[in-house]
Amino acid sequence: MAKFRFLLLAILLTFSATLTASEEVVKKGRALQSAKKFEEALQLYKTALKDNPDEELYVEAASLLGKLQKYDNAETILAKGIESYPKSLSLKNLSGLIKFRKGDREGAKAVFEEVLKLDQTNSFAQKWLESVNKGDSADSTPAGVTSGAETLASTGDDSTSAYNPSAEGAYSVSNALSQEEQNELAVKLYTEMTGLEKWELEQFKELHKQVIERCPLTKQAQESCWRLSNLYLLGEDPPDYNNAIAVLEHLLKQYPDTELMPDAKNRLLVSCQKSGQNEKLVALYEELFTRDPEPADDKVFMVRALEFADALTAVGRTADAQLWYQKVIEKDDGRDQIEARAAKARLEGN
Repeated sequence: MAKFRFLLLAILLTFSATLTASEEVVKKGRALQSAKKFEEALQLYKTALKDNPDEELYVEAASLLGKLQKYDNAETILAKGIESYPKSLSLKNLSGLIKFRKGDREGAKAVFEEVLKLDQTNSFAQKWLESVNKGDSADSTPAGVTSGAETLASTGDDSTSAYNPSAEGAYSVSNALSQEEQNELAVKLYTEMTGLEKWELEQFKELHKQVIERCPLTKQAQESCWRLSNLYLLGEDPPDYNNAIAVLEHLLKQYPDTELMPDAKNRLLVSCQKSGQNEKLVALYEELFTRDPEPADDKVFMVRALEFADALTAVGRTADAQLWYQKVIEKDDGRDQIEARAAKARLEGN
């Protein structure tokens, strides 16, 4: 089955998943937010909610209103959402956070206590209720919660206060902590992630990066590389290929014996192809064909060879590209498969 891994992953990354209507709206809305087009994003959510009052859409709309400090509007949206989804802890937690942000401590306290009655282990409600009870200011953040989509202040947690992350797209690992300390910190950071709400994508990214940079000797560091690439590819619209490539390259360089090697290289191939980074794509295919020159499945060979030839053409290595187009045609052996037809068309165009 391993021989089908490349094609399967390519299909998965091309189509990601069959998104629901709500998921499509959320992806478009987040893309608008990334472009600072907040009013357009709000209008998109409001329009979608009229036709499809979905829980996730309520969360996204209220979350954006909260970030824009339109707290009364956010509460109106949340009230409708909770009426439709009375068991939604995500909506309730967001409601409690909005109340706290607008200075309604008693209201926030009541909401977080309600959440904890339904789920005693809900970390989000636990941390924010503690912050409310301690009398923290409305724009403060509980210890153990990093800055992100919904929490704007920096953490006061000793485990993170000395951490200065490297620039976006860069990974600078540190072995300042012992193996035991790295293990303990990695577990703690993953525990924090279990307490995050699903809308807190930036916090997930920040915590995974901290695991990668501060806990490089742990098994969680490799897992965080993979999960972070997931967030960049599947949590962004359009996918953030540059950051996905950066973390995958770090994974492969830092952990050359990782069990994630085959999948990571396949994902890196697809990401380079989708983002038009042909120099990297050529290098990856040269390595791939050195390692596996004749896949048992002809279809796998033809797909790889055609993509390799296209990348060679893109970087100006026309003669090499023609050789690989010819290999595709030869492997087809007169069956007139789509890859062979494409290779013939490319040669005729050259």
